[in-house]
Amino acid sequence: MKVLYLAGALSMLFTTACLADEPITVSGCAVPGVESRCIVLKAVDGRVYNISAAKPSPTLGAYGQIKGVLKSRAVSTCMQGQVIDPAAWTETGQKCPSAK
Repeated sequence: MKVLYLAGALSMLFTTACLADEPITVSGCAVPGVESRCIVLKAVDGRVYNISAAKPSPTLGAYGQIKGVLKSRAVSTCMQGQVIDPAAWTETGQKCPSAK
């Protein structure tokens, strides 16, 4: 019984560590999300992040960099992309690639 308890406790410890929030810096284009008032970042590597919490609020269609905390288990009304909150937005002046 003690072995079973120890195994359960260790699995919870490792699961929690794997799901911990982590700092992130990523660049891409700020575009409107599928839900109203949602802003997502389409990163250079193709990943999508929910950056609706970014300060200052990103200009849609602008290319920039976001620094913040990637929330591993966050759920939002945007229903799109991994949530970065809190997030700091900086426009870089680069142009967003054309959609194909």
